[in-house]
Formats: sequence, structure tokens, C-alpha cells
Amino acid sequence: MARRVSILLVFAVASLLLAGTFIYQAPSRPSTTFGTDTNIQSVTGERILAEKRPLRIAFVETGGSHDEVLAALVNSWGKLPGAELSFYQRLSRYGSHDIMRTFELSNPLPDHRGMGDFRKSDDELPAPDIVVATTCELDMRMYEANMTVLLEKHKTYLFCVIHHADRWGYETHHLEEAMSGWVRANRAEFLALSPHTAEFLLEQSLKKWKVVKEEGHQPLVRHFVPVFPVQLPPIADDSNLNFGLQGDFGQERRDYKMVFRRLGEFLKPASASAKQQPAQAPAAEANKRDDSSEDEEAQTKVETQPRNITLHLVGHGRHPPVPNEVVNNVVFDEGLNYIDFYTILSRCFALLPAFATPEYLDRKASSTVPASLIAGTPLVATKAIISAYAYLTEEAVWLQDESETDFDVIGRVLKMSNEDRKAKIEKVRELRQQIIDENIKLARKWTLEAFKKIGVRTYS
Repeated sequence: MARRVSILLVFAVASLLLAGTFIYQAPSRPSTTFGTDTNIQSVTGERILAEKRPLRIAFVETGGSHDEVLAALVNSWGKLPGAELSFYQRLSRYGSHDIMRTFELSNPLPDHRGMGDFRKSDDELPAPDIVVATTCELDMRMYEANMTVLLEKHKTYLFCVIHHADRWGYETHHLEEAMSGWVRANRAEFLALSPHTAEFLLEQSLKKWKVVKEEGHQPLVRHFVPVFPVQLPPIADDSNLNFGLQGDFGQERRDYKMVFRRLGEFLKPASASAKQQPAQAPAAEANKRDDSSEDEEAQTKVETQPRNITLHLVGHGRHPPVPNEVVNNVVFDEGLNYIDFYTILSRCFALLPAFATPEYLDRKASSTVPASLIAGTPLVATKAIISAYAYLTEEAVWLQDESETDFDVIGRVLKMSNEDRKAKIEKVRELRQQIIDENIKLARKWTLEAFKKIGVRTYS
């Protein structure tokens, strides 16, 4: 009898120990991993199965005019492990998706969807992990209801891209109302398109917000350089000398009379000024001739030919009148797809900035500056431009001195050898690749930091 009781007691203790194992050694909460090995190690050392699923990234763009910025963002975030992209755009213009399809992304690029699809996607699709608002000042108004749902019900993180830093300090406070909840929840950050617009946003506009000024929430502000890879032709090695002016053709933006006058001066033969010098006496001229005079004559003949210089006006708008003496040397390039656009710019030895107002140096980001990098074309830049767009370097621009105009710089560069011009273009292409590589690293770093803030565990 005693033996039977002992056996029963041993069995009971064993049962309790086995039950305790199941009760107190429940597996750790699964982590989320995006497109990587799911057999990972928990903080306590045991092997656990993580949730493996796509990293869902939604790009929204309701302005209809920021294809280049979108492309740069896609090339950076689309390379994250397991990244599954979706697009909700007003427009997909000029073959921008054709360029993006050349990017080596983690998953194939999908077609863009209409803007309205994003507002109803809560019911049809899983919530995005990341929303990239490519034109944030418009996107947050368009998708106010949808973004409120994402803020309240999901762990979505928002990257808010800034184009006009001053608009975020307007007295209407609509943008402040749309963003304050995201700022309080620490689930959003601002991406300005240049260092100077990031500084204006942080120091001027956001400091007016109640959530910052009174509640003490300091939103994160960074800058992102909108540069992406395109297939460019080899650097030209010929006598064609092209330079470009990109942007709106409006005459209020440029003194085109001066532009065409200076172009006419560049077209004059190199020996034209010599013709204005007093003629030498025939005898003296005869005494100077020798057996090598034929080479000198040949050189003079080359120098007196018209120079093959073309000004490309790349953009849109009403054409300014072009004087007859330069009409064959001015080309209006408009309505181009992006591949042709960057190909034309890449064949120029210089690109002129077209800043209509000083605001492009303190609160607005110019599209010309990144366009020069994407095309691999040196920008004519003052030290003020390099200071504002601090991702530029003096080695990768045609630096304009304080005593010079931008057309003085063009005249100076025209006197250089083709090898010197090619060397400068090589510097621009090197800087472009450095920025593209850095953008990819930053997208990964910023995403991991974002997920850590909002409590999403990832080992990707």
C-alpha cells in the first residue's frame, strides 16, 4: 500500500513539473523580420520562430509634379530587405516609372494606383509599416481621415517630405493639426530636400507649433538629397560645346536679352578680337614670314571659324524671343521624358541655376541642383549655393567668384581644354554615386531607428 502511494506521489510531482514547464516557459513574443531568416535567437537564448512578412511601404504623392523626388525615395527605401512598395499618385509623368523599373529593388516595382485607392486601402490591404508622403504639405490634407485611422489603429511610421519649409509655419495651422498627433506619438519625422530647408523648418516654422512650443515635443528633422541613378551616355569628347539652363522659361525669371547677347559673344571666333588691332606694315609683315608660316595660317583659319556652341533651354513656359544672330544656337527642350531630359543635360559641360528669388537659398529647395548631379553635369555655383546645398562640393561645380556673373564663368570654361572639362564632369559623377550609396544606407538606418521608437522588433 505504501509503495503504491509513493508511486502516485512521484507521478503527481512529475505531472506538476511538466505542467509548470508549459506554463512558465511559454515562447517569447515573436519578432517581426522582413525578408530574412526566420530562425532567430531570443534575448533568453532559445531559438524561436519570427514572423516573416513583407516590409510594406506606401508612397503617396498628391501634388502630381515631384516624380524625381519619388524616384530617389524609391531607389533608397525600395532596396530594404523584403520591401514591398505601393504607389498612390496624382500623376505618373514623363516615363518616371520606366526609370524606376531599372532600379535593383528587393521586389519588382508595381504600377502606380490612383490617389483615391489609398483612402480606402485600410479595408482592402494590410496597413503599411511606412508611409512616405512625397509632397507632405498636400498629402496630409488629402489623406487626413485615412492618416488618422493609421495613427489610431496601427503602428505605421510616417516620413514627411518637405518642399517649401515656410509653408509649415503658416497661421492657418492646418498642417500643424494634421501632424501634431504623429509628433506626440513619436511616429513621424520630416525629410527636407536640402540642409538649408531642414534648418528653416526646424528653426523657423516648427517652433511656432503648440506641440513644440508649449508641449515640448521636438520632432526629428533630417535632410534627404533627391538623387537617383540613370543610364548616361559616355562623357562627350568632341568639339560640340553645349550648356544648359533648366526651369521655367518665364522672362521674369531671367534677363534673356543679356543671355542671348552673351551667347552671341561666345559664338565669335577666337581671332575676332585680333581683327580690331591696328594692321602691321606690309614690309614688316613680309619680314615675319618664314617656311613655317603655313602652319600659322592653318591655325588662324581654324580660329576664324564660327564656334560650335549651343544653349539648351530645358523646361517649360512661353518662349522668349531669340535674336536672329543666335537663333541657330538656341534649342528649347520641352515635354521630354526623363530619360531624354537627363541625356540632354548630361551632354552639357555646364548647367546654370535659375533661382527666381533668394528664397531658394533659405527656405525652398531647387530642382536644378539635384538635376545637375543626376545628369552628371557641373552646376555653375556661388559659395552661397554650396553653403545652402551643402551636399555639393567645390570640386564638383564650376565655382563662381564674387566678381563674376554666371555667364562670366561660362566664358571662362569655354577657354579650357576639353580634358579639363571632362575631368570636372567625372567629379560630378563620382559625387552623384557617393550620394546614392549614402541614401541607401540612410534609408536602412532611419527605418531601423523608426521601428525601435515605435516598438516594432526587427532583425532585418
